[in-house]
Amino acid sequence: MYHFQSITGISRNTVLTDLQRLKKMATQLKLTIHYSKQEGYIVTGDSRVKRFVIEQLIHEVLNGPNSQLIIDCIWEGFEEQIKAVHTKLEYLEKQLETTFTDNRLHELAYLFVSTDQLIGKGEELEEDPSWLPFIDTTEYVLVDQMIETHNFYAEWSQTEKLYATLHIVSMNRTKDGSPLKENQIFYDVLQQVTEEFERLTFVHLQEKEKLCEQLYIHFKPAYYRIKYGIPHVNPMTERICKIYPELQHLTRKSLEVLEKKMDFCIPEDEVAYFTVYFGGWLQRQGTTLDDRKKAIVVCPHGTGVSNILNYTLRELFPTILFLDVLSVRDTADYPLSYDLVFSSVYMRTDATLFVVPPILEDRDKQKLSKQVMQELYGYTVPGADVAGLMKVISKYATIQDAKQLAKELQTALSTQAVETNTHAVKEAEKPVLAELLNMHTLQLKSHVSTWQEAIELAANPLVDLGTVEERYVSAMIESIEENGPYVVITPLVAIPHARPEEGVRSLSMSLLKLEEAVDFAPDKPVRLIIVLAAADSDSHLRALIQLTNLLNEPENIQQILNATNKNQLLEIIHNYSKEETE
Repeated sequence: MYHFQSITGISRNTVLTDLQRLKKMATQLKLTIHYSKQEGYIVTGDSRVKRFVIEQLIHEVLNGPNSQLIIDCIWEGFEEQIKAVHTKLEYLEKQLETTFTDNRLHELAYLFVSTDQLIGKGEELEEDPSWLPFIDTTEYVLVDQMIETHNFYAEWSQTEKLYATLHIVSMNRTKDGSPLKENQIFYDVLQQVTEEFERLTFVHLQEKEKLCEQLYIHFKPAYYRIKYGIPHVNPMTERICKIYPELQHLTRKSLEVLEKKMDFCIPEDEVAYFTVYFGGWLQRQGTTLDDRKKAIVVCPHGTGVSNILNYTLRELFPTILFLDVLSVRDTADYPLSYDLVFSSVYMRTDATLFVVPPILEDRDKQKLSKQVMQELYGYTVPGADVAGLMKVISKYATIQDAKQLAKELQTALSTQAVETNTHAVKEAEKPVLAELLNMHTLQLKSHVSTWQEAIELAANPLVDLGTVEERYVSAMIESIEENGPYVVITPLVAIPHARPEEGVRSLSMSLLKLEEAVDFAPDKPVRLIIVLAAADSDSHLRALIQLTNLLNEPENIQQILNATNKNQLLEIIHNYSKEETE
């Protein structure tokens, strides 16, 4: 205790507090810190875990603010050995035709000296069969030669030499001329990564071969770090994630190709290196992602449909940076910022919202293109359905030269200036009833025990789709408990609802038909429960008017109650969705 106080100049209580923190950290790693008067503080536990801790601490010490104090304390008297080992590593570099990064080479010299000290104390690693293939490498031969010099005092086993070899092959480097049988495999998969990055960002990477060469120089040692669990701290990771979150995100998505091929997960520290390479390359060619609008795609219709919609939108709007395809519930906790939302359902969002069909037909694409152009740039290019016009003209006139007429119509329509009102996306076309009450949101059940159960059951499809949170169901029930059965709007029909801020993620509606009525009050039996989840004050109005018109006719209600399957219900709903009510 006195030694710690003397070296650091801090109080006894501070030393005790720090030791308690260290013991807690050690416990998490299944290590134990013991004290004895004869030997001082000793760490016991798995030697492999100890090496892992030492590798991390060496990096922190050599790059920390108090590095010299700790270096003097731990390695005083070993300066010549560290310098000699550093020189040997530089010789090893030349033999391998490789240039390691300066800071990693510096750290490696200290790690090898520390390893020599540990072996001298009897802290040796157990044999690892997965390391044995490295015996045949040039790196192992050179490590073996280095260890046999007078600069190392302990007797290194084959396993310890393999440990050193692994650190040589996994070191970051700025140049690499060493042969490796995996070279072509690595290079091919990195080409696929760059192509995926191009696809996701809709950017053409110039001189792609040179970029792949740089990525290869980085990835070869990273591959061994990841495969063999060699810890590596990237000091830039936190800063990169903070300043370039979208670029880091898209880089990670691009690397999924590599993860699938190599069958391992790439840590965030390693992803950050790739982000730097891609970011630097974009800057080199004068391309930036910062000035592009960022968008997410929201689709609750399953992976296949979501991917089709995402691909279609990327092709349709190459200048927009599409970040992710999400379910409605995932948007609530999405960490990245975005400007636009392309969603197949109506939802609450502060971003600009475009509601789109899950599968876009040509006319949908044309309409959406106009809306996006108007919203982003304040103007739109008029569409030119020349073929449609030709059909109309041919009905009432004789066309002398169809080809020339079509050509001139195309020119005239393309150059015509068309004034359009500013497209307010929040006022986008409101959905019809059939878009909300569909096969996924309809249920037919025999009976329930209570009206509370009826509401929970009726709302289940919306909770499953992620358009409402569980708390919205509770809010509907609490509202009725406080205010009475006001939701029973007509005999046998109830429309429970709550405020948008009580858990609505997107505009939605569901319907539950019961064979046996459930009492919302002694004189209020209900067989038809229609849950309404309004995302704002007006996006639901069109569907609600259509629903009101449907329920205004008692025979319609009877038809619904007599229905024995969803198709019969849908037929009634579709009839009222066709009517123009605005």
